[in-house]
Amino acid sequence: MIRVLIVDDDKLARKGLISIMPWSAHDMTVAGEAANGAKAMEFLEQHPVDLMFVDLSMPVMSGTELIQAARKKYPNLRSVVLTFHEEFENVQTAYRLGVLDYVSKARLELEDDEQILKRIREKLTDEVQPRTPATTHNNASSGNEEQWRKLEQDWRSLYWLYSEGIFERLCQQTEEANPSVRRIESLLMRVISQVETATQLEAEFWSEVDDIRSAMERIRQYRKTIYAQAAGSTDLTKTAICMLKAVLYLREHTADPLHAEDAADHVNMSRSYFCQMFKKVTGTTFNDFLRQERVRAAERLLAETNQSVTWVANAVGYGDSKYFSHIFHEQTRLLPSEYRARHQTTGNIDHRESNNRLP
Repeated sequence: MIRVLIVDDDKLARKGLISIMPWSAHDMTVAGEAANGAKAMEFLEQHPVDLMFVDLSMPVMSGTELIQAARKKYPNLRSVVLTFHEEFENVQTAYRLGVLDYVSKARLELEDDEQILKRIREKLTDEVQPRTPATTHNNASSGNEEQWRKLEQDWRSLYWLYSEGIFERLCQQTEEANPSVRRIESLLMRVISQVETATQLEAEFWSEVDDIRSAMERIRQYRKTIYAQAAGSTDLTKTAICMLKAVLYLREHTADPLHAEDAADHVNMSRSYFCQMFKKVTGTTFNDFLRQERVRAAERLLAETNQSVTWVANAVGYGDSKYFSHIFHEQTRLLPSEYRARHQTTGNIDHRESNNRLP
């Protein structure tokens, strides 16, 4: 049985939550209640608790202070935040402290109590004992759940922050997964918290999300804002910011003869340390990343202009159009002319493609 502690300075809210939620149906029991963080810590000293439901805005000791103090003293104790939807900044802070989930008081009556506790119970179970192939096989929606868990891992890796290709693929896969609005909200809050922890850059992000498409559009805008802030930042003490600046520098100099030394100099790092950190942060080597970016730039030029393949090759940093065609084919499995034929969006095509064949 999972022992639950309800912590909220609003007595009616505490009693209401205790009475309306189907605790026993999800192997939970309310072990106690507390009116503030200080009283909750006193309770924890005397009683075993597995899970706390914590209001963020409380006198004496706030919810975030309680979560932080409790995690230090009781590392196996997990927390769920009770909050109003508008308190997004506080929810972000709580997620940085490792909360399991959050429950919006403003929408509590609209949500299914069974689903709320089921979701929390599953997350708690997954943390304590990750699902094995046998248990997931017995789940009617195991395939979808496995797909979603993989997407969550990809989002939380933060590689998407640096790679346009990974970012667009993740957006597409997330839309195709069609998660509930509640689920995408929870994921994006965690992701934004991780970004801001890594970069110490903050950007206005949240307003209520209506559907998955609007959520993806907001994350696109957020990503652009973070890039703009990183470009203007003079603080090169954070590795994540240095890598963002290096990626921006790389994209601005795609057409130039560019080497890792150039990017390392741009962010005041030695070449060896820069290459090591670049791989760690972006998930790929500098040279592979540069090739991918050049091919993506070439794809846009092939689709949106009538310029020859030789011209496109030069525009993305390849003086040898045959070598460019080889790299392009290696990345896309298409020759430049084949890609253009499939994606051309402009009128008359310049057919000067003699350098288009692989050697």
